[in-house]
Amino acid sequence: MTHREFKLTVKNAIVEHSGRECTPVRFKVGDVMIVDEATFLRLQSGSFVQRWTREGSISFDKYDFENEVAVTEVTVEYTTRKLGQRKNKVA
Repeated sequence: MTHREFKLTVKNAIVEHSGRECTPVRFKVGDVMIVDEATFLRLQSGSFVQRWTREGSISFDKYDFENEVAVTEVTVEYTTRKLGQRKNKVA
C-alpha cells in the first residue's frame, strides 16, 4: 500500500467565510497545507476545494498555492514471519 501526501505552500491568504463581516485568515502567505492525493488531483484539474471549519468554511484553488509542491510517499508492506519455535514432543 502506498500513501502520498502533498505539501502546498500558500501564495494567497486563505480566509474563512462565516457570514460575518470579519473574515479571519486561516492560512497566511508562506504557511504549508498538507493534502491527500485526491485533493491534490482536484486542485490540479482546476477545481475549487471547500472545507468546513468550526465557524464556517474555507475554499481554495490551485492559484492560492505556489506551483512547486513537495511530495512524501510512504510504502507500507504487511508480511508474517516465524519465530523459529520447535514443537515439544510429548513422551
